[in-house]
Amino acid sequence: MLKRLAAALLVTLVCAGAAQAHTLFMAVEDNEDGTVTVEGIYSTGAQAAMTEVRLEDASSGKVLFKGETDAHGSLTFEKPDVAYTIVMDGGPGHTVDEEGPQ
Repeated sequence: MLKRLAAALLVTLVCAGAAQAHTLFMAVEDNEDGTVTVEGIYSTGAQAAMTEVRLEDASSGKVLFKGETDAHGSLTFEKPDVAYTIVMDGGPGHTVDEEGPQ
């Protein structure tokens, strides 16, 4: 019984580590010139290159802009005139969003 419990705990820990192995993180920087730069990186250290970035209207969800990060996981865009959310979409289970700076 104890061996089964220990094995189940080990499997759970391994799976939990694997689930977090590719977490996407996004850094947002207001460039103070009317533009914003976002950079994406995975918890493994890999850059989020060629990853979709969307700006969505905070109240309606309407897509205001759609672009893609460069080979270094970076994208600079002009700030919208409305409150917006930045969504970096690296695929299922790899999406992060943050309120955009005004």
